[in-house]
Amino acid sequence: MTELVITDQSILAGLAKDEFVYYYQPKISLITGKVIGAEALIRWLKPSGQIIQPNDFIPHAEQSGVIREITYQMFNTLARDLLIFSDIDSSLVTSVNATAQDFTDARFSNLVLETLEQLHIPAKNLQIEITETTILNASPAVKKHILTLRDAGIGLAMDDYGTGYSTLETLSHWPFTTIKLDRSIISRMADSPKNQTIAETSIRMAHELDISIVAEGVESDSQYQMLLEAGCTKVQGYWLSKPLPLSDYIYFIEQDLRWSGLPVGLIHMAIVDHIQWRRKLVSDVVRIAANPINANDSPNYHPALDHHDCRLGRWYYGAGQQFMGSPDFDAIELPHEKFHTLGGQLIQIVNMGGNMQDLTPILTEFSDQSAIILDCLQRLEHKGLVDMHLAHQTWQDHPLFPTI
Repeated sequence: MTELVITDQSILAGLAKDEFVYYYQPKISLITGKVIGAEALIRWLKPSGQIIQPNDFIPHAEQSGVIREITYQMFNTLARDLLIFSDIDSSLVTSVNATAQDFTDARFSNLVLETLEQLHIPAKNLQIEITETTILNASPAVKKHILTLRDAGIGLAMDDYGTGYSTLETLSHWPFTTIKLDRSIISRMADSPKNQTIAETSIRMAHELDISIVAEGVESDSQYQMLLEAGCTKVQGYWLSKPLPLSDYIYFIEQDLRWSGLPVGLIHMAIVDHIQWRRKLVSDVVRIAANPINANDSPNYHPALDHHDCRLGRWYYGAGQQFMGSPDFDAIELPHEKFHTLGGQLIQIVNMGGNMQDLTPILTEFSDQSAIILDCLQRLEHKGLVDMHLAHQTWQDHPLFPTI
């Protein structure tokens, strides 16, 4: 086969002949086990059948600036496919990579917004993936045009998380909805306890920041299981599925495959969330009671107290509902509601100038309710781990076990 010489002219000619297509790598929810969307990955498909991978032409396109024409022209293809996906399942989210060059002016961001509006595609069905390098080097104009899309409701994902040097600083200044845990971190998870801790800490950090996390490059069952137990919520990688042409991806969705496992990692997250919430409230009310100040000099203490709104409550009435019917799960609701009621009483006492003697009886009951909640969660976690491994073994033995 004749080696293809990559030039601006050959790329533009390929675009004119519709030789560029998107392949879609499915993303799987570790909460439901279902397909929740995909990453759109560009391929150059020659008439001879040769598939040119992006690493063979994207670097040249970025260096020469022709990358903008690729992104601009290919968005029409992506929008057409988005329309198909939304008709199949309106909850599917498709992500696509973009570079700083795509946002040097308003051309691309305007195209995205106008196309979505024209085709009545919800903004939430699209996500833009950008690398930390793009963000760090972003000019004010680039940042403005990226944020225009984010403000419209389009998701913003930091790609290759864990490979940069200023990631935490970047996350504090940009409204990311998702971070993508880099494949290099995933591949090293099983190498040592330290590498596993790095992955688990990254997942926990995203949870604390209310940012979704996707682990990419999942290439083995062991990696999948480790991420499931660590509380990761979304994964993609060759063990689940390679990138698929449009027709194959549609077929993949329609198969309605369910991956194994219960999200027991999220139960552990709920345990940590509850402990942190309790410690913060106790620390604050005790500090205020022990160091009374003039109410006129400081606003009253008013944390969120609705038991639906704390992180444990959001899990319980959200992803945790799949455990409904389990005695340990069902037994959490009433003590959790009472726990928050007692928390409100503690806050009322300190806001009215109460002292430690006033607080102590309520604090004791408050801690008792917390102990009940934690006991239920820990038993649920233990049972979930056992059930997960049993179900996983059964799933592996099933004839429809995914092997793509």
